[in-house]
Amino acid sequence: MRFIQVLMITAAGLAAASAPAAGQTRPVDCIAAVVEGAAISRFDVETAEAIGLFGPIGTSDAAARRMAVLDRFIDQKLILDQVRSAPAADAAAVDTEWRRLSARIGPEALAARLGRLGLGEVDLRPYLEERVRCRRIVEERFGRTISVSLREIEAYYADTYVPARRAEGRAAQPLVDVLDAIEAEIKKAKIEAQATAWVDGLREQGEVEIRRDCLR
Repeated sequence: MRFIQVLMITAAGLAAASAPAAGQTRPVDCIAAVVEGAAISRFDVETAEAIGLFGPIGTSDAAARRMAVLDRFIDQKLILDQVRSAPAADAAAVDTEWRRLSARIGPEALAARLGRLGLGEVDLRPYLEERVRCRRIVEERFGRTISVSLREIEAYYADTYVPARRAEGRAAQPLVDVLDAIEAEIKKAKIEAQATAWVDGLREQGEVEIRRDCLR
């Protein structure tokens, strides 16, 4: 049994080399966390925050936002550590992730954000590859065992979908037309719930060192 080590270091952040997924050298000003021997630098956190790697973070406080991004990085590292033999994400999947990111942010805005960090697309690919691998591990672990009943779909349609459409001032489509989309949404929520419980267990057993001063 390994015991979690969460150390809140009060001294200034340690300058050390991070070990990126694809072996690239990244700028490192300090190490924000070490997860099962894998380092997460402040630069990693700032990059992920700049491009919304883990989706929207619901806070306007800069310090809290960085910590939230770091937490997601830690969860991802713990998941990847469980399946070290998992194959690398194929180039096509990473390309798709890049296109989604570019479409969400806008090509010019994305280029500007990366430019401020001194990065280009090739520098971002290791981050995207880890996201693809992590998502695939979670889906393969939980997706095959999760089922969604017609009763659940009908309840979601009546209690969530229809009210949401009305709030938007739009007419609700017939259930038969959105059945597959609703089923996918329910399944996604179930996978996320099980993955969260799994990662909570990994945090209790894993070796995690957090250096909060690095993010100040």
